[in-house]
Amino acid sequence: MKPDFASDLSSSSRSASALAALIVTQGLASTAHAGLGAADAANTAADAPTQLGAVSVEEKKETKPSLPKFTEPLRDTPQTVAVIPSEVFLQQGAANLSDVLRNTSGITFAAGEGGSAAGTAGDAFYMRGFDTSNNIFVDGVRDVGAYSRDVYNLEQVEVAKGPAGADIGRGGASGYVNVSTKVPRLEAFTAANVTYGFDEQTSGSRRRTSLDVNQPVENSPVRGTAVRINALWQDNDVVGRDYAENKSWAIAPSLALGLGTPTRATLAYQHTEQDNRPDYGLPTAQLPGYISAVPVPSVDRSTFYGFTVDSDKVSSDAVVARLERDVTGDLKLSNQTRYSANQREAVVTTPGSSGAAYVPATGLLTRSRQANKRDLSILSNQTNVTARVVTGPLSHNFTGGLELSRETAYNPAFTSVTLPAILIQNPDPGAAPALTPFRSGAYTDVTTKTAALYLFDTVHFSPRWQANASLRAERYQTHYLSMAATGAATLVDARKNLVSWKSGLVFKPVTAGSLYAAYATSLTPPGTDFTLSSAVGNQNNPDTDPQETSNLELGVKWDFFHGRLSTNFAVFKTVNDKTVYTDPLLGPIPAGKQTVQGFELGATRRITDNWLVLASVSFLDSEINAGTTTGGNLAGSALPLIPRWSGNLYTSYRFHSGLILGGGGQYSDEVARRDNNTPAVPRTSPSYWLFNAVVSYPVVKNVTLRLNVNNLFDRIFVQSANNNGARFTPGAPRAYTLSADLRF
Repeated sequence: MKPDFASDLSSSSRSASALAALIVTQGLASTAHAGLGAADAANTAADAPTQLGAVSVEEKKETKPSLPKFTEPLRDTPQTVAVIPSEVFLQQGAANLSDVLRNTSGITFAAGEGGSAAGTAGDAFYMRGFDTSNNIFVDGVRDVGAYSRDVYNLEQVEVAKGPAGADIGRGGASGYVNVSTKVPRLEAFTAANVTYGFDEQTSGSRRRTSLDVNQPVENSPVRGTAVRINALWQDNDVVGRDYAENKSWAIAPSLALGLGTPTRATLAYQHTEQDNRPDYGLPTAQLPGYISAVPVPSVDRSTFYGFTVDSDKVSSDAVVARLERDVTGDLKLSNQTRYSANQREAVVTTPGSSGAAYVPATGLLTRSRQANKRDLSILSNQTNVTARVVTGPLSHNFTGGLELSRETAYNPAFTSVTLPAILIQNPDPGAAPALTPFRSGAYTDVTTKTAALYLFDTVHFSPRWQANASLRAERYQTHYLSMAATGAATLVDARKNLVSWKSGLVFKPVTAGSLYAAYATSLTPPGTDFTLSSAVGNQNNPDTDPQETSNLELGVKWDFFHGRLSTNFAVFKTVNDKTVYTDPLLGPIPAGKQTVQGFELGATRRITDNWLVLASVSFLDSEINAGTTTGGNLAGSALPLIPRWSGNLYTSYRFHSGLILGGGGQYSDEVARRDNNTPAVPRTSPSYWLFNAVVSYPVVKNVTLRLNVNNLFDRIFVQSANNNGARFTPGAPRAYTLSADLRF
């Protein structure tokens, strides 16, 4: 019999202990020749030492984000920024952006508001207390669309925390995530990764293959020509969930000209197709700690409340053209044009249409069936200049530029349907749905145009003192057409002039360390998420003032072991003002001010050539400073979906034989959610620890085998909960992934 979700499994089961012992015993017995995993080697060739036993005493080249807006190495940047290299998420067997983001603390994954099909798929998360789902960037350009972003074509993931209006413009209340895609190189290689995964909870499996081919063109009429092709195919059953599945394929060819010369050009394209059977989790009645006067029947945590005919399809295209010119050693110019289009069409079934969807007295559960179609696009052009200028006794690291963008969103409305009630323990996914959502005739059509000028300058007063000042002025215009099912049209034009800035002062007592103080602001105007409203008091009413966010941060960054290990510690206070919270029952409520304060400690990079470490700890204390006396927005209460404590650790060690042993853990404190439908009954997701392990070994010259075990001790936990109290997503049980990394 499968274990019930409500029952707590042992944190050290016999099978987990036996597996751990087997990993260590077999790993230590290995004595073959040294070598990195194929995928790891393909992406970290520049870091791989010639002799594994050698230890360099020279300071390592400092890590920088790929964005040109960062004028200094991370050690001297007065902001909390985490860079997660591909080496880490390849070792971990991560498949998508959400997997990678678990390597940094202070991030909470959300199931979306209301369970609707509009916003619950893909990469949805909160950072430092505020929703950051719309602040995902690819190569410095906002990437719109509620879909899961795969890692097969990524070099690194960069997480910038704190208000970031000066960096990215509107909506950067708590930071943003930028992913840097792969580009051609001057070295020739072919790398592939083949994986097979399974778990103990279901009979499903996961199959995935990725390919990375890079080839310089020696006889090209243009010096420094190279081509690269990355490709992906996967057919995955969702870990620990019956019926749910994710299928996708993607291809990303790219061409580079002038590599190794002062003038370089890059042209890249990426196409992604996803065909998923969506899973919207379990009803709240199965949440650990749920209290009911009438006992609630336990169901297996793999129980699927959707239908086999449910679907979630995504088609995504992106093309990038980039031109770079090194005018001198101190002056660089770049221009990038990126166009992306994302279409998503889904029909989903959610367990519960409201917080009271399950009736304990009868054991009956009401489900909601919903549909969504959304077409999104963005055309962006960025011109950037980077210069180093000396003015008398001062030196300046300067970057500035112009950004132009045009974003569109077309969203036809569907009428959702409430299905006949079922017994909570008998959802019958193979049955034909009694009702199907249908087009209502209503739709929204949004076009947003942005023109922005920005300037970043770091002034070096002396070897010990430097100051950073950044300013972004943005003209933001949204044209919003809302067509009702009756045929009545509402046309709204919202125009805003936004000015965001940040500043910082850095003191360097020694070359390897920096102390800093920084202040930053950000603005979130109405319509930032492609939605406007004529309702008085609504946050997206064009007459409403933009939300204003500010952040004060004090920190220290220090490098150890000749720059091999980078550490950071920061204390901060973020204030989000002029907010409006829309309660489903009470309507728009002026919430006023919200505060999140706390600290973050992090460490990353290699202690030695063979020892990799990535770790962070966050403490977040939040409060709604001005709210209501009743309902789901109580003044003095904590903001929802924020763990007070969270942390992560990943470390791996490569032995002389080439064997890699690694693993780590993740911790999340309990997470409260605002239950809008029954606000008198606060509910939380319990705290949890998770542990993972990895072992890899080069069995022959070009082939490395790897075993990943996630949730090593099969802990019961809640991955995410939606805010209206109807449902939650159970965390994945213990799962195994076998991989073969090939490199030629």
